Amino acid sequence: MNKIEQIKKESIDEFGSRWTQERYAEIARRGFWESEEKLVSQYFKPETKILDIGCGSGRTAIALTQKGFDVIGVDITPKMIDSAKKIASSKNLNIDYRVGDATSLEFPDNYFAGAIFANNGWVQIPGKENRKKALAEIHRTMKPGGYFILVAHQRYYTGNYLFFWLIQWIKLYLLKPLGFKVKEVDFGDLFFKRPYSEGGTRRKQFIHLTSQKEVESQIKNAGFKIEMRKRMSELSSKDAEGMEASLSKSFNSFKSPIFYVCKK
Repeated sequence: MNKIEQIKKESIDEFGSRWTQERYAEIARRGFWESEEKLVSQYFKPETKILDIGCGSGRTAIALTQKGFDVIGVDITPKMIDSAKKIASSKNLNIDYRVGDATSLEFPDNYFAGAIFANNGWVQIPGKENRKKALAEIHRTMKPGGYFILVAHQRYYTGNYLFFWLIQWIKLYLLKPLGFKVKEVDFGDLFFKRPYSEGGTRRKQFIHLTSQKEVESQIKNAGFKIEMRKRMSELSSKDAEGMEASLSKSFNSFKSPIFYVCKK
């Protein structure tokens, strides 16, 4: 198993863990973030077919369905799809959930009027080429003129993170060529600790923190036009404060995840 496949397997295992399943079942009941609802209302046409990629336990799929959209939710973690189906059933909602990989979607060309990859799901795909494949697949399956909403955390170098990224650069560009074992695949890869343990060991989750240049060039290379780019804090201060707007404990609106609205 190569490094990227190993990271993918570990991510599926972590998202399928009891702690994460329970947490996401609770999150599914919260509905849209205020920032998401603003963009969905502005860019998605009513009663159209929408693809929810990385749907998890169904937070956005449920909210979209309740607004009258015809939703298909796809997630790579089978236990997430099982959970999503149970939650939808408990709400008397008939949502089409499927296990699937964003890098190889099973849908025909020009099938969806819109798509959403919420809550940093795209940056949890390991490997630059796989993230590019996912964007290309989303573009392929969308109708011309349709909108795709993407949320992605980006790298920042404030505080302790400057030293952290310096260490990452040394590992990837100095130690790795010398034959040292390095878990990271691309500069920007981060393995952060989850707040629970299994077998006495804290579990970790993968995320790739992009640069603005990286994510925007990949969006454009996939064939999309960027219609809007805003931080969560610009769309909703309530969301930014509630999410702490970063992967650190201290709130800083500069660290808000970025929302991209992309048009095919």
